[in-house]
Amino acid sequence: MTLLPYWDRHVDLDMDAWAPYGLDFSPVSVNGLHSEALKRIAAGAFGIDSEFLCLRSLKSGQVGPLMRGALLDPGRAGLDLGFLMVFGYSKAMEALAHLVAQASRSLKAGLTLCGFWDRAILVDESKVIALASENPLFDEEAFFSHFGDVLDKAAEGASDAAFFAERFGYRRFGIAYDTDDVTDLRIVSALYDFEFDETRRIVGPVPELTLPPLIGL
Repeated sequence: MTLLPYWDRHVDLDMDAWAPYGLDFSPVSVNGLHSEALKRIAAGAFGIDSEFLCLRSLKSGQVGPLMRGALLDPGRAGLDLGFLMVFGYSKAMEALAHLVAQASRSLKAGLTLCGFWDRAILVDESKVIALASENPLFDEEAFFSHFGDVLDKAAEGASDAAFFAERFGYRRFGIAYDTDDVTDLRIVSALYDFEFDETRRIVGPVPELTLPPLIGL
C-alpha cells in the first residue's frame, strides 16, 4: 500500500531541446549553478534511488537538470505563483515526502505521472513524487535546508550514487505505475466506490489531492 495519495492530475515537464535526457553527465552539479541547496538535495535524492527533476516557484523560477535554459536566461521561463518540486519515484523518497508533508501546514505531497516533452514530442513518462504548495509566500529556503538535512540522514551509509552519476553519467528511464500493487489499487478503488457513510468514515477521505495550479507571470 502506498503512503502517499495520488494527485488528481498529471504533470508535464517541458525539456530544453538540448538538455540531456538519455545520458546526463552532470545531473547533480548542474543544480549547483542555481544554488548549493539544490545541489545538496539532488545528491541526496540519488542516495535514496530517486532524482530531483524540477522545481517551479515564484522565487526560483523554473529549475532542474532538464530545464537548463534558465541558466542562460533566468527570465525566459517566467515566474510561477506557488511551489512545485518533482522527484523520481522510489519507496524511500515516498516515505520521506510523506513525513515532510505531515510536518508542514502548507506543503502537500502526492504521486502522479510526469510526461517529459521536447516541444510537441512526448519523450517519456515516469511515475513521480510531487511536493506542492499554493502559497505564493512559501518559505522555500527554509524548506530546502530542512529537506536537505532529512535527505542527508536518509542517504547516510548508502552507495555514493551521486558521485558515480557525475563521473560516468546517469541514464534515465521511466517508471510508470508498474511499481504499484495492482491488487491493492483495486481494493482501494472498490472501497471508495461504496456509498456507505460508515465505509467512508473507516477508510477516510478520497485518496486524491487537488494539485494546486501554478499561475504564471
